Amino acid sequence: MTVPAGDGRALEALARYCLRNPVSLARLRWEPGSQTATYLPQTGHDGEKAETLQALDFVARLLAHVPDPRRHLVHYYGAYSNVVRGKLKALNQAQQAESLASGPGVHPPPPPACASPSSAALRRGWARLLRRVYEIDPLVCPRCQGVMRVVSFITEGRVIRRILDHLGASARGPAQDRAPPLAAAVPVSL
Repeated sequence: MTVPAGDGRALEALARYCLRNPVSLARLRWEPGSQTATYLPQTGHDGEKAETLQALDFVARLLAHVPDPRRHLVHYYGAYSNVVRGKLKALNQAQQAESLASGPGVHPPPPPACASPSSAALRRGWARLLRRVYEIDPLVCPRCQGVMRVVSFITEGRVIRRILDHLGASARGPAQDRAPPLAAAVPVSL
């Protein structure tokens, strides 16, 4: 459904539709202690009949519409798709490179003083992902349980090796195929 810009009523109607329950509780009948659920027809639909199902079958039908975890149901096309955004970004970078090469006295605009809130949120997403994969919070100090903040990311292999050798640890433990990324973090008092 497309909502025209500035059409508040259409936007409200779309939001109401999105907030609707998948099952109308006014049409659902279930008696406590009963093993069946009855779903009544909509008012004004004469051809529909009430449907009586086993309670677990009704739940199974309902859960068939719930997507699997981390399965994307929304796909972006047109200007919002990743392909188009990537091409626009590459085009902008190429134009900036051309403008730098064309004029020796032309300087690029300075980078913004602060990053946008959305890019800051994306940068914080790594901690959430590590929490989901390794089931530990990477921003909680293992010794004092205090909150830590990232100082820097170490990506050079020889530097990581020197740190691990100094700590007396190995890059690969016996039960690990791959160690998580190493981040330098310091406790922060809140």
